[in-house]
This record gives sequence, structure tokens and C-alpha cells, in this order.
Amino acid sequence: MSAFFEDDSARPIDPVGAVIRCVEQGSRALLIDRAALPDAFFDLSSGIAGELAQKLANYHVRMAGVVPDLSAHSPRFREFAREASAGTQLRFFATREEAVAWLESLGGSPG
Repeated sequence: MSAFFEDDSARPIDPVGAVIRCVEQGSRALLIDRAALPDAFFDLSSGIAGELAQKLANYHVRMAGVVPDLSAHSPRFREFAREASAGTQLRFFATREEAVAWLESLGGSPG
């Protein structure tokens, strides 16, 4: 398994498109920093987070999201993050190091 990293200095990306790019490149892991996620991702009514979770499951790609301060987001998003982090496809971490360690524990070598 290899990891696909989104540059945290870039403008926000399309998270669902990033999953598709992972599949096209043969990657099974995705690491996205908070700065690379559009604000709409954190608004569950936009449907972006739900669509992303579905694509991750459909294509067997695991994603680690680095969101240092979950408390800065809505209670609904925090609940979504808590539920997702209990599963195996999508987890949220406070630090990049924790996220990379989780992806590596799945048998991959990020970078």
C-alpha cells in the first residue's frame, strides 16, 4: 500500500476527487491536512463528507484527516468524526504524526 499526500500549502482540494486520483495511481491511502479541505467539507448538509466516506468504502481507500481542533467545528461534524474514527476507512487525528502512524500501521509506507 502506498500513500497519496495532499500538499497542505495548496488551496482546498476536492476530497472525493482525491480518492479517485488515489485509485488511478494505485494508492490505497490518503492523508489530507485541514488546510487542504474546503470549508463545505465540515458542513454535513453539503454532502461532501458523506460522499467521501462512501467513496472510501467503495474503492477500499483509507483516509487520515489531520484536523488539529475538532472542537472548532459543529457538534454534528464532531459526531461524524467520532463515528468515522471508530471505523477502518476514515479517521481524524490531531497531528500529522498520528495520522501517518495509523496509515503505516495498516501496512503502508507513506511518502
